Amino acid sequence: MGPRRGKTARPIKKTKEARKADVSERSKPSIDQLLVKTQELMDDNNYEDALKVVIQAIGLDERNHKALLLAAVIQLESGDVEPAINCLLRCVEISPKRGFEKYMYLGQFTVELESVRYYQLGVDALQRDLDEVSKNSEHSAALRRKMAEAYVAMTEIFLTDCCFESDAEKKCEEYLKLAATADPSCPEVYQTMASVRLSQDRPNDARECLTKSLAMWSEKDQNDPTQIPSYDNRLGLVRLLLELDDKDQALSILERLQKEDDENVDLWYLYGWTYHLQSEEAGQSADEKIEALVSARECFGRAIKLAEMQDFENDGLIEHACELVARINATVPASADEDEERNDAIPNADAQEEAWEDISSDGDNSDIEMKA
Repeated sequence: MGPRRGKTARPIKKTKEARKADVSERSKPSIDQLLVKTQELMDDNNYEDALKVVIQAIGLDERNHKALLLAAVIQLESGDVEPAINCLLRCVEISPKRGFEKYMYLGQFTVELESVRYYQLGVDALQRDLDEVSKNSEHSAALRRKMAEAYVAMTEIFLTDCCFESDAEKKCEEYLKLAATADPSCPEVYQTMASVRLSQDRPNDARECLTKSLAMWSEKDQNDPTQIPSYDNRLGLVRLLLELDDKDQALSILERLQKEDDENVDLWYLYGWTYHLQSEEAGQSADEKIEALVSARECFGRAIKLAEMQDFENDGLIEHACELVARINATVPASADEDEERNDAIPNADAQEEAWEDISSDGDNSDIEMKA
């Protein structure tokens, strides 16, 4: 008689509920899938749903650096600065040495020396990344451009908010040199250098810097945002050109900016200011002066209208535009057609008219400077 065989164990059948739970668990998206979906929603400017998805990812891993960074970017785009900064600071705790992006954002949304400190930490993180990539690669070039832009931002802080620091001028020169070393082909470096030269009362050197900056992108594809400076950067360029009395070049750039976005308040203010400056040029006929003033008034009116529609925050700029309109009206009274067009274009036009009249009645005819 052979050995007795044992019974084969039967697999334990799962309950229906357990099987459903397994299927549900397997169907849950992974963190990577959630982050991909978040980025897709951000690309579609759907920040509300993007935030919901990235919160799911953070729920799966509260220390996921990429998820926290995306959450911060979404919140910044939505105007929620405080929670965004909290996410960015959490990123710093998790990965203080790597990931330069968080430091760049922190640099933008802090002030003065604290901002400089964050930008420097970002530069240090960029250098660690650069040490690990091929020097001649596209990735290396992109990192060096980011580094140059960080040094430019640090320069601008010492040119403005920290201009009263004892070593402000020295810091400007130091950071500009580092920026030019990091990326000699970055036009923002030489545009910022022009600002520094103007602050040093060196207009000829400033003009040379702007010429060099313009040469780096003026002949490139103007429809490719990767080939030219940002919209705001070019508005800054217009301001510098006007300080150097290059109104023709300023108008040329403004015309291009208008094609890209004709609902920008600063664009129309700068248009108006350029025409106003033209009206003051020597050697003009009376008709030419009037034509320039009328053009300036139209542009300032457009800026005022857009500012009211958009809840524009730079009240000083709009007050200046109103003051200039009032002074133009005192010299060249608006025609009936102009008044009707302005009243149709500008909400609360009656209240705006009262503001202009109040300004014009002040009797102050001193010289006016462009507002930032």
